[in-house]
Amino acid sequence: MERQLSRAFKAGALALTGVLALSACGMQAGGDSGKGGAGPLVIGSTNIAETLDPVQAADAHNDFNVAGVYDRLVNYDSDGKMIPQLATTWSFNPSATELTLTLRDDVKFHSGNPFTAADVVYTLDRDKRIGAGVAAFLGDYKSAEAVDAHTVKITLTGTDTTFLGALSPIYIVDSTLVKANEGDDDAQGWIATHDAGSGPFTIKGYSAKQELQLERYADYWDFDEGRPKELVLRMLKDHSASRDELLSGGIDLAMDLSGPDLATVKKDDRFTVQALPIPRETYAWLNTRGGITKDPKVREAIQLAYDYAGHQSSAMGGEGKIATTILPPGIGCAVDAGEPKQDLERAKQLIDEAGVSGRSVSIAYQPTVDEFNVAGTLLQDSLKKIGLQGELQAVTFPQYADRVSKQSSMPDIALAWDFSSYPEAGPQLAREYGSKNAGSTNFTWYANPQVDQWLEEGLAETDTAKACDYFTKVQNQVLADHALLYIADPSINVISDGRVGEIPFSPTQQDFNVGLLRMAK
Repeated sequence: MERQLSRAFKAGALALTGVLALSACGMQAGGDSGKGGAGPLVIGSTNIAETLDPVQAADAHNDFNVAGVYDRLVNYDSDGKMIPQLATTWSFNPSATELTLTLRDDVKFHSGNPFTAADVVYTLDRDKRIGAGVAAFLGDYKSAEAVDAHTVKITLTGTDTTFLGALSPIYIVDSTLVKANEGDDDAQGWIATHDAGSGPFTIKGYSAKQELQLERYADYWDFDEGRPKELVLRMLKDHSASRDELLSGGIDLAMDLSGPDLATVKKDDRFTVQALPIPRETYAWLNTRGGITKDPKVREAIQLAYDYAGHQSSAMGGEGKIATTILPPGIGCAVDAGEPKQDLERAKQLIDEAGVSGRSVSIAYQPTVDEFNVAGTLLQDSLKKIGLQGELQAVTFPQYADRVSKQSSMPDIALAWDFSSYPEAGPQLAREYGSKNAGSTNFTWYANPQVDQWLEEGLAETDTAKACDYFTKVQNQVLADHALLYIADPSINVISDGRVGEIPFSPTQQDFNVGLLRMAK
């Protein structure tokens, strides 16, 4: 799913007519069961890659597969703190229109080519030229210059103190190798099935839409013997296939199994289950410009009517937690608004004051998402208790995207997920509540001139503390305007046979970063 436009309305895995590339490889069996087993560590997931081109890593399915092959300039740790990767230090000029990066001098690509500033310039120019995928994060990118072999100066179109964070989803490619295979499509056809990275794993074999075989890179700049020697990412059609492969020993690790499937696996003492936080939040977006929810009293009533505790216990099976902010987990400068509470009496009073008792409320949801199936029923029942009639409308992502693009067809309520591509409050808030994004990434059609001004000033502010002050005001105003229900912070369940150690939370990955995996000791 496109990160910058991602919602859980995405229907199914992406389909692409694949080609067999690199070595023709057969399917790998799972390693010997038990800690320290021989053989590759095999992961089963529904992250079916459309391409291995890192420019398309804005799609979470692609990103899961390429994350172990490529390196970023910067990243974030589990606490949302920026950490160096290929770039060791960085600085903005006083106006934050230029960003200078100092690069590592001990990095080699898998081809053996040395990593230099020229690779950074080429990658940024290529991504911007292609204009898809991660290019969405380069909106303020103007140009880049290799000052010397290990220094890059990036020029921006205007002040942007968050641009460094926007570089975290960008994977750097081997410019020498990619240039040699550019053809007339910027090497998109070639790199879709080939390796041009410098990450902790090299590509050993690839069977499109089926399996990616990786091997630990011996010359990696951050080499760790704890990483798996061999790693196989098996692309499975659904979660039940993951369950069956796990129980039969075909894979060592599965993730995000549904309630019944998870219950089945938990009965088998061969497996351990980790609830892994993810940078995703469950929302009910409210149409702030039209329909019954145009009235802030109605929006507040809907907020007070919902059964949040029931959502956590039933829609999420007791996993995850009730949300306390309007920003997904891992983002700094988040206003803690506390857990939302159900108050039916106050909600009924607001509905009476608004004079809308007995009216219908449309609720768009994706029925293929278990959480939304339950949440839709909960919401419908909650609305009934305050005198409103919830009308459930099952939609696919394309249907929803079309409906939300026009105010005339916008539903009153939309159950959705959203997540941060990198943990920076300003860009996330601008994307979700900036009026210019209404009908695209602003799914509430929220528009408040004061909020737009605060967003503009905060994004231009070079002092991070002062910028946070603006973004705090934005969050408080959005809360006061009752634009949404901030419902839950889901987690994903990761089930393994004990061969892999605990998996750390990564605020830049929708699932987890395979490059951070370590074998159990």
